[in-house]
Amino acid sequence: MNKVILAKNIIIFSICAILLYYVFTLFQIGNLLCYIFNLFFPLMIALFFHFLLDPIINYFSSERLQRKIVVVHIYLSLTLLFIIGCYFVAPYILNQCLRFYNQFCQGNLKLNPIFSTIIQFLEQYQVIDYLMNILNGWTQSVLYWVTNILLAMGISFYLSYDNLHLIEKLIIYLPFDKQGICMQTLKKLKLITYQFMKSMVLDFGFFFFMCLIPFFFIDESLAVWIALFLAITNLIPYIGPYIGGIPVVIYEYFINPELGYAAFMSVIVLQYLESSYLQPYLFSKCIKLHPIALFIALTFFGDLFGVVGMIFSPLFLSYTVLLLGLLKELRVFSKVYSIVMKE
Repeated sequence: MNKVILAKNIIIFSICAILLYYVFTLFQIGNLLCYIFNLFFPLMIALFFHFLLDPIINYFSSERLQRKIVVVHIYLSLTLLFIIGCYFVAPYILNQCLRFYNQFCQGNLKLNPIFSTIIQFLEQYQVIDYLMNILNGWTQSVLYWVTNILLAMGISFYLSYDNLHLIEKLIIYLPFDKQGICMQTLKKLKLITYQFMKSMVLDFGFFFFMCLIPFFFIDESLAVWIALFLAITNLIPYIGPYIGGIPVVIYEYFINPELGYAAFMSVIVLQYLESSYLQPYLFSKCIKLHPIALFIALTFFGDLFGVVGMIFSPLFLSYTVLLLGLLKELRVFSKVYSIVMKE
């Protein structure tokens, strides 16, 4: 292809892109796509849950124990855990947040005198109000995700109970010579999903008990909640330890500088043990991606799906790599390239 034809193709594609942009904005297609996405978002989460729980259901299913009984037991257990969490954990967290907010508004926070001027400075320049607005947006995001997850769990239950594998059924409609490659990719996706979730649960459990031991001696009254907070934030790759560690250290330092130093040393040692030994051992079979790619995935999926996207960004990136490999094996890119070059 000579330079003249290449220049013409670039001009044509640029004009098409501009026209597409104006059509997209004029007819508010973006709002329509967002509405469709929000409408089908619970179904997407349901497929992910079904995708995730299917290996567990198959593992416990046998001739003596039917699949439907296993499905009912698993979903009843998940429902019971959710009810227990809402009944015991959610009211306590809500009361603690309201208590902190009331103490802050009334000026009754017990802080080290050194930090009183810092708090006054933040109030003067309305930094505290900005943080409260962020907290308000975070709670709305949590409610959005909770409602979608509850709806998705109901859809996922019927998919698992009736043993409906929608993705497998869609693959059947593909040409026969493409079905084998797609099925192999689907098996790889299921295996990676199962290994990732298994590793994440084990990492969460081990790190929780690792954090519980030192903070039981540092702050006995809040040791369980601090360990739980550190274990949850640690699920976020790379930046999670800082998101969880920095507020804990600052909180303990506000109360007593000696507790702050002890918390700082504990967080450093715990993160070193987890990142150097525990995480590489647990995730070595499912996550073999370059750190730069993980950083990009963390930013992209975090902006797209929030905290949930940040936690599952390694898994989503693995999905992307496998799907791109599938498209390459199906020669989709070469076909598109040949069509573009002909034009």
